[in-house]
Amino acid sequence: PRSTFVAKEEQIAFKDCTEAYKSGFTASGIYTLTIPNTTDQAKTYCDMKTDGGGWTIIQKRFDGSVDFHRTWKEYKKGFGDPTGEYWLGNELVSQLTNLQKYILKIQLRDWEGNQAFSLYEHFYLGNEAQKYRINLKGYTGTAGKINSISQPGNDFSTKDADNDKCICKCSQMATGGWWFDACGPSNLNGMYYSLGQNTNKFNGIKWYYWKGSGYSLKATTMMIRPVDF
Repeated sequence: PRSTFVAKEEQIAFKDCTEAYKSGFTASGIYTLTIPNTTDQAKTYCDMKTDGGGWTIIQKRFDGSVDFHRTWKEYKKGFGDPTGEYWLGNELVSQLTNLQKYILKIQLRDWEGNQAFSLYEHFYLGNEAQKYRINLKGYTGTAGKINSISQPGNDFSTKDADNDKCICKCSQMATGGWWFDACGPSNLNGMYYSLGQNTNKFNGIKWYYWKGSGYSLKATTMMIRPVDF
């Protein structure tokens, strides 16, 4: 039988990427996380370089290879591939961000080579019964203002779970799962459009307070790290 090499950092399970970093694993790459209060495990990409490292990547998009117009169950469990585009999973992110205080950093790239970021000083999600409601406090960044992502307190919606504040069903109209309002200033899980097709698109990868409502971004990353890193 063919033997497959598994890197040491993939064999050991950590709570998050900060724990991996503090255990001496300082190279960015794929790591295995143990989901709190379970024996389940999940793979994630750890960014060990940005702002000192220790970041658990919870969302990554850059080439349109993964379909983000998914069901509630898929967003709960996570999907995609941490070597490429993926969503880590609402349940794991909810569990982690309720164990201790986490910050959220969002990195955005447009098609003209510009970058912007949003940093939230405290980010956590409600549990599934609370529809993975987003909670945010404190903001710095170059991509707008604190409610650039969503109004704090908005519930998560998917194509089969309409929890927004619009009669229009934002997830079906804008595509993707997100903390839609009615339908809100952002959607980083919208349709991926390539250069030349990325303007005047209202169901694209949107961040209104940086690029306006019809511009679809080239790349996005959402990452979390404990405040006391």
